[in-house]
Amino acid sequence: MAPWPNQSCPHVGCGQPIRDLLAEMVRNADQARPEVKAVLGQMPGGAITCPFCQQAVEYDTDGRSLVPSARVPLRYSRTKMERRARDYGSHKCPPDMAMTPERWVAEEKLMPGALHGYHYVEDGTP
Repeated sequence: MAPWPNQSCPHVGCGQPIRDLLAEMVRNADQARPEVKAVLGQMPGGAITCPFCQQAVEYDTDGRSLVPSARVPLRYSRTKMERRARDYGSHKCPPDMAMTPERWVAEEKLMPGALHGYHYVEDGTP
């Protein structure tokens, strides 16, 4: 299983299409946490931010549906996102070494508008 829900954010006022929860972008220090394992396993028990509205979402007990969550969500790592964006940009023809996480997610993950104004884990508690 993979955290690629391809469904709309369940939060009222958002509803943006989440094609990928980007769980691999959670900082390395958090990767072993049970919350990450729940998101990756598409099970309840771990929340991650919607890449659009930044509210917490988690999988419902059916293992398919995303639902709003009251849990403190996992947040993406700015360092990992910037590294992935640079890597993606370096493989374009011609290379785009100024690729941003926002553009990478819009182009490769087909989620234009995601990550704008995103509060990364390195930024501290929002």
